[in-house]
Amino acid sequence: MLNLDWATVIFQIINFLVLVVLLNHFLFQPVMRNAAQRRAEKERLLRELEQERQEVARLRAELADRLARAEQEAAAIISKAREQAEADRAALLEEAQSEVERIIAEAHAEAYRRRLAAVNAFHEELLDTILEISGQVIGRTAPPEMHDALVKQLSDRIWELGRSEMQRVEAFRRSLGNREPTAYVTSARPLTPEHQGLLVRTLTALADRHVNLEWKTDPALIAGLQVRLGDTIVDNSISGQLDELRESVSVALKERMGHE
Repeated sequence: MLNLDWATVIFQIINFLVLVVLLNHFLFQPVMRNAAQRRAEKERLLRELEQERQEVARLRAELADRLARAEQEAAAIISKAREQAEADRAALLEEAQSEVERIIAEAHAEAYRRRLAAVNAFHEELLDTILEISGQVIGRTAPPEMHDALVKQLSDRIWELGRSEMQRVEAFRRSLGNREPTAYVTSARPLTPEHQGLLVRTLTALADRHVNLEWKTDPALIAGLQVRLGDTIVDNSISGQLDELRESVSVALKERMGHE
């Protein structure tokens, strides 16, 4: 029969319990605490990792959004630049077209002015030639009676002036002052004594005082004469009439060219 030493058993049990207590206090509890701490640390790290992952995802989404907005802004800038470039090109084309039209208009105007000047010069030259030839023909063919008629016609014009424009005559007489006037006569042909007497009587009546007469000949007048008394000049010569005709024809030609 097995004999047990209860004292030894009890002692062993006590030793075992003591060992368990010591192992639990010095080994198991620290290990469990360390495990719990590691588990907590791991959970903390996992939470932080998840937060970082979420932050990375957020940053990635934000970056993608910024890139999208940047692409949109870039596209808008490029589109606006293209529109501005197109507008600038259209403006330049319009300005160039306007400048071309202005240059063409100025060229047409200049060409018209030159053509008009050339035509006017031609007309003036032609008119001078026609009137010069006309004067030469009249000078060769005009009978002496024409000169006499022009002298009498001038005298009649002065007498008519005294009858129809007395105020003008009075103003002319006042302009002479108190001096004895001298009439300067230029005649196409020598004045006959009858012509001189007629002129002295006519001009004396016009001035209401005696008038001295000084005369000279100038064949360029063709026929007729010019009289200067004070500031008044009376022209009744073929040359003067041709000059008046030239002026009238020149004005008429210019008006006609202006209407074309």
